[in-house]
Amino acid sequence: MKDVRSNDLNPNVVGFWELVSQSLAGMAPTCDVVAFMTAGAAFALAALPLSYLWAFGLMFIEVNTLYHLSKDRVGAGGYYSYVSAGLGTGAALVTGFMVTFYQVFSMAGIPVYVGGVFLPGLAHRLGLGLPHWFWIVAVLFFIGVPWTLAMTGIRPSMKVLAITSLTEIVFLIGAASIIISEAHTIHPLKPFNVGVTGYKGVARGMIFAITSFIGIGSHASLGEEAKGVQTQKGRLIGKAALVSMTLAGAALTLSAYALTVGWGENSMGTFATAQAPGVTVFLLYLGPIGAVALVVLAINSAFTDSLALLTSSSRVLYAIGRDELVHVSFSYVNQHRAPGKSMSLLAGLAVVIGLGTGFWLGPVQAFNIMTTAVLFGLVSAHTLMNISLMRLFRDEKKPTHAIQHLVLPLAATGLFWWVLYESVWPINLPLSWSAVIWAVVLISVLAYVWSVRRRIGSDEGRQLGIPKNPPTTV
Repeated sequence: MKDVRSNDLNPNVVGFWELVSQSLAGMAPTCDVVAFMTAGAAFALAALPLSYLWAFGLMFIEVNTLYHLSKDRVGAGGYYSYVSAGLGTGAALVTGFMVTFYQVFSMAGIPVYVGGVFLPGLAHRLGLGLPHWFWIVAVLFFIGVPWTLAMTGIRPSMKVLAITSLTEIVFLIGAASIIISEAHTIHPLKPFNVGVTGYKGVARGMIFAITSFIGIGSHASLGEEAKGVQTQKGRLIGKAALVSMTLAGAALTLSAYALTVGWGENSMGTFATAQAPGVTVFLLYLGPIGAVALVVLAINSAFTDSLALLTSSSRVLYAIGRDELVHVSFSYVNQHRAPGKSMSLLAGLAVVIGLGTGFWLGPVQAFNIMTTAVLFGLVSAHTLMNISLMRLFRDEKKPTHAIQHLVLPLAATGLFWWVLYESVWPINLPLSWSAVIWAVVLISVLAYVWSVRRRIGSDEGRQLGIPKNPPTTV
């Protein structure tokens, strides 16, 4: 059956807890424990838990923006649609392309780390050896298999995510609690002391901490597929963000603290260079069963992360295509009502980016640079989200909403850019290549936006990313 153009996807198939699961899967909490925390420890050292605590607080503030923007509209465009409401066509397009940029780079980066750093390190500890090209297989597997599953439609994907995501949260919170209780640290508050590494170290640790929460809005693009009355679907998106952020934030902050006290606060300089240090801590305190469970869930987490981000980013591109701001073929759906052309393009880009960056820099540096580039894209999109909310607040003129619609978005935007500044200044190659990659992509996006923005009138430009004839009943 050929792909066909459609004004909607597959309405009323995704429930509230499936939205939560999509968001959690996009954050990939167990994979964060073995990948992002290992990389972040190289900068934050014993203050790794502080980096995660601050990142948790910052992203929880940012959920305020997502909650308020999602209340009044739902669509496959997600953030693209939200920014359209406040800022119009140009800013909406930049947001949509930045979302696809950072989600595709995240899809590319995690398999490079898992296949090029984590699994080889684990194999070495077990006295085994993996071929030097194993990371190439990992990239193809962790992107190719999720692409195959996503092409079969949203329901099979949601069932996978719902089971595994909630399992990860329960496991991480339980395991971290046991490790913390067994570690008997002498200075329990030391990991929350800025003086351990300084503000720059904490900020650079936050690069990896913030990107651990990258999937917080990955469920926003499922608005058209959510169950419920159309006018209430946006509220489901906002509530799901609050729940998933609370669960993931608690699990990741506890895990960062558990790994730090479990490894030893004074020895965190060796954590980032050790072979699979997270597994070492779990093995020490939870035995073989705990270590094996961490490895299995981490591999599964990398898999479901790609599935969640591919599902999200492909729907953003689908929505832009439906608005005829890119080629209309991207608004086609297959027989399973999945945006197959968008999925295939973005999955292919993720493979090319992962392999290209890995060959260029090697798996470790490739992961660090792609992750920092992800942060640049995320901050760009969320900055426009915050400005959109403030613009809508100005138009509504409701003083009682000043904190939610003005103060919190301003605070979040300032903190985001502080972390970015600390991450690339002074220039520190190869990490600063991430800023160059982001700048090249952003300039290209701005040039494209300038060439197409007049296709849409000002009124229509405030209604992008949503179906033209949305259903009104369950």
